Formats: sequence, structure tokens, C-alpha cells
Amino acid sequence: MKKMYYYLLLIVLFLSYNTKAQVNYLFNAYQSTYTSIENGVHPSLSNPTPAGYYEEDEGFANHVPIGFTFHFNNVDYTHININVNGFVTFGEGFTPDVNERYNTNNLMTGPLQENARPLIAPFWDDLWLQNTKNLSYLTKGTAPNRQFIVQWDSASWHYNMLEPAISFQMILFESSNKIQFTYKALDGTAGLGNASVGIATCSMCTGNFLSVNSLDATARLSGVKEIDNISSKPITGTVIEFEPGKSELPENGMVNAYNNTKINFSWNTSAAIAYEYAITTSHLQPIAYNTTNTPAIAFDNLEAGIQYYIHVRTVGVNGKSGWITIPTKTASITDLPYTESFEKVAIPQLPENIHIANPIGGTSWQTILIENNVPKNRAISLKGDNTNNADAWFILPGMQLNGGHSYRLQFDYRASDTLGGNQKLEIKMGKIMSNSMIGWQTIYKNIKINKTRFQDTTLLFAPPTDDIYFIAFRCVSAKNSSAIWIDNISLDNVKQLPVKITSFKGVKEFYSNKISWQTNGEINNSHFILQRSLDGVHFTDVAKIPTLAPNGTSSTIINYSIADYTPNMVNYYKLKVVDKANKEFDAQNVIRIADHLPIRITAHKTFPNPTTDILNVVLYAQQNTKAILIVADNFGKTMLSIPVEIYAGDNILKADVSKLTKGIYYTKIISQYGETTKVKKFIKQ
Repeated sequence: MKKMYYYLLLIVLFLSYNTKAQVNYLFNAYQSTYTSIENGVHPSLSNPTPAGYYEEDEGFANHVPIGFTFHFNNVDYTHININVNGFVTFGEGFTPDVNERYNTNNLMTGPLQENARPLIAPFWDDLWLQNTKNLSYLTKGTAPNRQFIVQWDSASWHYNMLEPAISFQMILFESSNKIQFTYKALDGTAGLGNASVGIATCSMCTGNFLSVNSLDATARLSGVKEIDNISSKPITGTVIEFEPGKSELPENGMVNAYNNTKINFSWNTSAAIAYEYAITTSHLQPIAYNTTNTPAIAFDNLEAGIQYYIHVRTVGVNGKSGWITIPTKTASITDLPYTESFEKVAIPQLPENIHIANPIGGTSWQTILIENNVPKNRAISLKGDNTNNADAWFILPGMQLNGGHSYRLQFDYRASDTLGGNQKLEIKMGKIMSNSMIGWQTIYKNIKINKTRFQDTTLLFAPPTDDIYFIAFRCVSAKNSSAIWIDNISLDNVKQLPVKITSFKGVKEFYSNKISWQTNGEINNSHFILQRSLDGVHFTDVAKIPTLAPNGTSSTIINYSIADYTPNMVNYYKLKVVDKANKEFDAQNVIRIADHLPIRITAHKTFPNPTTDILNVVLYAQQNTKAILIVADNFGKTMLSIPVEIYAGDNILKADVSKLTKGIYYTKIISQYGETTKVKKFIKQ
């Protein structure tokens, strides 16, 4: 009796695919009749361990003679290993300590043990034979057309089901090396049935298997996704057939370029008359296809952000090869404004609409966790492997941009340390993606990324024509183990001002602030709105100033000025422009006007440094004042904000830092009048 908890285990496998790893077999499914073998040999089944496992449940027979040489995936075999659970292997035999390794079907890895083997699975699941005599084999016929047949008769579908649900056979054909499965449905139920049917040909079978999706005449194959959940009994008389390909498989299939609507695909091959190909949204091998005489195809008019599968096979003088299937995805497109902070993806994955490219190999961009930066604690990172030079891209989704119009791209960046190979960062703009990004326009370049605190960067660019464009971030570096981090990406259009502002100034005059600006061209302008702020972030309207341009339009210089008679100690000012259609535009310049501060604070030192609990900050002030003691982390995030009273003369302020995690921190003092001390560093142990 098996333990009952095994089906609670969920295993998730992430796959990569290579055309060379796929399997060269032709496939056919049709209806015939099921004929049981008579006078077959009943192999002696090994006694499985541990206790509670039985021969008719988890038994197997190793090194059974086939009776002739069978050629499977370019290797000759004369013996086979048969397992009660509906599959056979070549080469190394099964071992007695079965546990759950043989009843858990998985064509992508072979038998679940250390050394996976070439495998044929007519019906691989957790089966139970009524007795050991229900497993038999037979070699019949005469050379060179002999057949080797293995029969699983009256099998219960799951070990705790009593009534037999299925009988089936595997037949190997001499000379043609064809593989055939035949089936007979019985009265029993499937129970918890989740079967795999197909073949696998390597020691680690990722991308090197063929999996059948159903057991009837409409059955189809997948070479990139295992169908491991067949739960319906077969149609009696169904025949599933694998025949070695008659031509060489295409090799080195590669997506050379793509965007949101186009994929250019090419491959290499030996001599061939023609090629058959298809692009579908299903991983199953195609029924309908086209023909070409060249090993390259351009697929157009595709949908954006869709997972596609490209299928290709060769047609040679002796016939066709099996299909190779390459998963690929068109680029996504998005609307403006666009933002990405990487907070909604699981580490190390990337957002689905971001693509990556590695022209020279090496490590790729991935999402990482940034410590002590909650709630924004993720970023995209490229870390060197100290072996390869880096040249890696990540590409944002496509966006419809207007030619000649200005757009603003903002992002934060930093290096993991000041060592390594001086990472270089480039940002490029283009229309179709490839490993080389040929013809893309460089809109930003930084040849030395070595700051260990995030730098907030803004750049403006303008595309040459109306089209869908992609923005790509590229990291280039010599061999090193350092990393570059990118975070808080945003992209939006820059509204075109109806006026051209050539200057914007402010000055303190007695009890007022005088703000002045100059324009050198206005079109359909209505008025200006002067805004004021205490912190440079949150602005409120102060005054409305009508345009001096006749009818709102002018091509000459016009000067404006206004006085603010109710200023604060520190003020920030900016302008809004409102046109005759009542549309508002932000002028980007911000000015700061401040009174001379009445006091001065000097921070002398912090001690003890390093500290574990209480940090002392020694400072001198010219007079009494209220202030805030700020403790920030290495990313500039405020961790503690402590109101304090400061008195004229020397002061010692205390901060309880015992709850901070170990690391480097910084302190500063901000008075009620805005005076800020220099930053002091300390280490928390």
C-alpha cells in the first residue's frame, strides 16, 4: 500500500528550448483493432522496496531481450527494461528502492531518479495489475520484419482502484524502428488518473520528448510541453505511432528580429528539397502548414504580446523529418504614461511585457530584492559572473510615439559597489528588436556607473517619425562580479507649451518676493498661474497673471513680474500656462527664494560609532530652536524622524537605534527654519 500524501507535492519546472534537443520522429494516430497476444512470456518481476510496495504495483523486469536490434534515437539496443506503471526504458535498469520514482510520470526528466534514461511510455501512470501474469512480452515474426510486443493486460488505473480500466500494448518494429501503441478500454474507472503518453530520448529530457495529448484518432503531439494529465480512457482500437524521421531535423532555429507584429525566423539544415512551416498559438504540432525553399521565414501581421509557437520540418529525398517547435512571443505594447517599479513580479522573474536579449551570452537582467527599501523593495539588476564580458539588454513594451514630439524618460540607477568593471549604461530607441539592435538611436549614455546610492535621472528625447517604438536599456562591462540596478522607470509625453519661456527668476525684496519671467513667443495664450510651495513638491496657486500678448499671440519678447507679499521663510515657485482652450501646461523650472536663516547649527560628531543601541549626536547652535533629527539608510530612506529641542550652545542629542538592522546609516538635523546640517555617517552593529 503506498503512502497517500504524495499527490500533495507540486513540482514546477521552468523550461528552455533548443532545436538540437528536439526529437526526430514522425507521428500518426488512427483507429484499428486491439488484438491481445497469446503465449507471451511473463517476466519475473523484481521485489520493490521499501515495505508496502508490491510487484504487481511497482514491479519491473530489467534487461529483457528484444530479440533483434532496435534503433532508438540513433542508438542501437538489444534489451529493454519494463515497468508495471506503463512504460519501458533502454540502458541502465530500474532499482528496487522505488518509493514514488516510477509511478510519478514525467517525460521531461525520465524516471524520477538520478540517472534518467531513454524512455517509451505507452501509458505511464500509477497502475496496478490484477496479478503479475498480466504483464507479458513476445517477439514474433521473421527477420528482418520481427515485432517485439509488451502487453499490460487488465490494469487498474491507480493502485487503490479494484476494477481494471485499460489494456494496452507497445510494439517495436524491426528494420523500420517504428514504435506503436494500441489500446483497449475496460469497465473500470480512471480514479485519480493523470497519464503521460509519448517518448523521451535523453538523460535529461527537457526539450527532448514528444508528448501525446489524447488517446483517439485525433491525437496530436507536443515537443515543448508535456501533457501529463490524460484522464479519459482511450477509444478501443486507437493506434498511436512514432516513426523515425526520413530527413534531418532543422538545427539552430533562431528568432533574428521581432516586434509587436513581426517575427523573423531562420534555421540551418543539411541538404533538403523544401521546408514545411507554421506559426500557431498552440504548442501542438500543426495540421495545416506552408512550404518554402529557403531556411528563413518572416511572419507578419501578428498580434502584440501573444505567445506563439514556430514549427518547422525538412522535406528530403527520402521523406520528411519530425517537427521542431520554438516558443516565441511578440513584443507587448502599452499606452502612455508608462511606469514600472518591478514590485508586482516574483523574484527573479521580469514583468511579462519586458523582453531581454544577450548578444554575447553571460548573465541576464532579473528582478532582485532591495533590502531596507520597503515598500519599494524590488529593482531590475544585471550582475556580472566574473567570467564573461557583459552585454545585456532589457526592452520596455512598445509605445506609439509621435515624430518630433518630446518625451520624458525617468529612472533611478545605482551600482552594487564601487569596484568591478565600470559598468556602462546605454539607452536606445528603435522599432524592431534583434541581438544587435542595428539602427537603433542612442538617447542616453553613461560610461561609468559606480555610485552606490540611487541616482534619479531624467532625459528628454524625440523620435524622428510617427511609429511604435521600443526603449532598450543596455549594460556593457568587462568581466566583474558587480551589479547595476535600475528602478522606478517612467515614460510620458512632454506637453508642448503655448509659450516659450526664456527666463524665470525670483529675488527677496524687503517684505516681499519678486518673481519675474520673460517669453519670446506665445500662441493662443490666455494667462499664467503663479504657484508657491513650502517643500518644492506640493504647490498651491498664488496669483493669476493675464497674458500681455495681443490676442494671446506674439513673436516678440514680453517681460512679466509680480510680487508675493505673504511669503514664508523658504518658498518655491513655478508657473502654469493656460491657453485659450483652458488647457493647463506645467513650465518645468522651479525657483527657490529664502530669507537669511536666523540661526546656524553645526554637527560635530556622532558617538559611539559603531553603536548597538543609543547614538549620541553632538552639535552647536547659535540660539534656541526646534528641529528634527533624521536617521536615513544607505538608500536615503528615512528610518527615524525624532523631534528635538536645541538650545544655544553645545547640545547632545540621543537617538535609540536599537531596532534598526545592521548596516550603514546617516544622520542630519533640520531646524524649524529649514537649516540643515551636513550628513554624518555611523554604523549600526
